[in-house]
Amino acid sequence: MISEKKYSLLVNLLLQVMFVGILLGLFRTAVPALSESIFNVPKNSFIFLSMFIIAFGIIKGVANYYAGILADKYNRKSVLLAGWLIAIPVPFIIYFATNWYYIILATFIIGINQGLTWSVTQIASVDITKNDRRGFAVGLNEFSGYFGVAIGGILVSYMTSILPIKIALFSFSIIFILIALLYCIFLIEDTKKFANISNNENPKNIFFYVTWKNKKLFAYSQAGHVEKFVDTCIWIFFPIYLFNNGITLIEISYIVGTYAVTWGILQIFSGLYSDYVGRNLLIISGMLICSISLPMCLLSLEFSWWIMCSIFLGFGMALLYPSISSAVNDNCEDNWRATGIGIYRFWRDTGYASGALGLGIVTSFLNIESGFIFVSFSMLVSTLILILIIKKNEY
Repeated sequence: MISEKKYSLLVNLLLQVMFVGILLGLFRTAVPALSESIFNVPKNSFIFLSMFIIAFGIIKGVANYYAGILADKYNRKSVLLAGWLIAIPVPFIIYFATNWYYIILATFIIGINQGLTWSVTQIASVDITKNDRRGFAVGLNEFSGYFGVAIGGILVSYMTSILPIKIALFSFSIIFILIALLYCIFLIEDTKKFANISNNENPKNIFFYVTWKNKKLFAYSQAGHVEKFVDTCIWIFFPIYLFNNGITLIEISYIVGTYAVTWGILQIFSGLYSDYVGRNLLIISGMLICSISLPMCLLSLEFSWWIMCSIFLGFGMALLYPSISSAVNDNCEDNWRATGIGIYRFWRDTGYASGALGLGIVTSFLNIESGFIFVSFSMLVSTLILILIIKKNEY
């Protein structure tokens, strides 16, 4: 797939994105579950609670967009380094937090960090990979990141059980930010020189081209946007729903971690598989599996049931997630690929914001269970749009 030298570059990039995921694990497990007891969010204030996801989704989407532009204009390593430097204030904000607004601010900064770092590690991984193995490279990248999310969530949950909560959150976040920053400075090599830059003319307005003019890229972008509703539901409502029903924080970390680990590990195989069978079948299958599995979680409060549902949700996400990113890569020229990927990731990750807003409104007017149904229905509609556009563009 790649040369020996590029293999070492890929390993370093995978470790970088694992650090990105580990830091995100803090915000996906401990922070939502502790929102009422530590950060003084009023009970059942779902729209207010959702604000930190809305902030994350909007800023990460914008950061994704500019990560692509800056990576094309300058180089990959500079953008990656900037992402880690920006994250340094986060541990201090969490430690001194007296209300949820501090968490919204911290999440805003983490959105910039995630948008710059994760986007660039994926762009750089594709730089050093042959065109017919891009699915595998994307799968490895996503695996490493979401494996980090699972590990981070479990580690921080254990730390909160043996240390005062704020000290645990501070120690966890500052340690991994500093490790990642030093790793980036001393061990990461820029990969832009390995990209197959062509002399083809760029589309006049790349944002408009990816968003609407190229119907395939539009179809993949809207699917990426809506599939984030599933991740948002798991991020916000799994911890709250389970914690309020007597499930411990450690058990919640295992449930959320099972979803992330399943998603992460299987992406290695689904990304590679998509290189052989194509992207669309895996995308559609994954979307349907997630839309069915999510509302099924509500049928029981047994720990084993939620673990099983998390496995199915992780499996569905593993099928669709690297396949959509790879499909976007397939439809972008190398001289504007980083920008194109940044635009796709803008639309994909702003799905956190629109998903959190929709979930917040639905659950505030109805109940928390209705949010699961809302997400399932949204996924079915998005899948139908994708199928219709793909069929139309096949002829």
